[in-house]
Amino acid sequence: MSEGAKAAAMDNLKTVYLIDTYNLIFKAFFAFANKPLITSYKMNISAVYGFLNMLHKILNDYEPTYVVCVHDTGEKTFREDIYEGYKAQRPECPVDLVPQFNVIFEFIDALSLPRLSKPGLEADDIIGTIAKRAVAGGYCAKIISSDRDLFQLISDNVHMISLKKGISEIVEYGPELLKQEYKIRPQEVVLYKSLVGDTSDNIPGVHGIGPKAAEELIAKFKSLDEIYNNIEMITGRKKELLLAGREKAYLSYRLAEIECDGDVAVDIENYRKFDPDIDKFHSLCVKYEQKKMFERYSNYFEKRSGFFYGH
Repeated sequence: MSEGAKAAAMDNLKTVYLIDTYNLIFKAFFAFANKPLITSYKMNISAVYGFLNMLHKILNDYEPTYVVCVHDTGEKTFREDIYEGYKAQRPECPVDLVPQFNVIFEFIDALSLPRLSKPGLEADDIIGTIAKRAVAGGYCAKIISSDRDLFQLISDNVHMISLKKGISEIVEYGPELLKQEYKIRPQEVVLYKSLVGDTSDNIPGVHGIGPKAAEELIAKFKSLDEIYNNIEMITGRKKELLLAGREKAYLSYRLAEIECDGDVAVDIENYRKFDPDIDKFHSLCVKYEQKKMFERYSNYFEKRSGFFYGH
């Protein structure tokens, strides 16, 4: 079955849409970095506008039945407990973006979309946990994000919808398209990072092992254990680097692997909500000068009301 046929085979009435909220917020904010959107009272609302625009695109085009917005809490996670340097080099959040988070949450709440976060876990872990439980319960899942770390969750029943070029290009990745475009399988994502590392998250990897060497190893061995159990089959400098970096390789694997059995209360049926507070949404649109956005969402409310209110 082709990738397109598999996507079509996913019953939308039994598909949970998992929105990587902060990923979309940051993407929206930086899309307007060179020309920020400013209200008449001098507030930067680039992220507010951009996020609402992306969210509308997903809600309107895909008409999801089950939706949940997942986000971090900003508190320390288990990864920082096992490696103090995890994400240590990340820059501070832009000052103009900080006030927009709560504004966006207000909009999400007015739309009656559930929000879910959990201290100690990253959004990726919550997404992975919900996706796993959804599939076990007979549902499918679609992840809305441009974070490639989430590629490891892709399967026939879990796809990832990536918004590219703003929102003008949407790509839905299943296993086949991921392999075709990125030359990697979902199960190889974590193994690759355990060897090469990831500078964006400050994951060390094995010092001296680059992309080419990692690809060669992954082509021969299916897991990190298999690499080290067969270390005598590897020769030269590659073997020396792997032996010297064994501890860092396993640490990196733990840091890169998404926790899919997180301590999260998952209630799929609770994600099937359509009871927007239209007055509240309107007042927010007025306050943040989003008149056209309200018109856009009003059309969506009308379009979907028959389905939701009729059940």
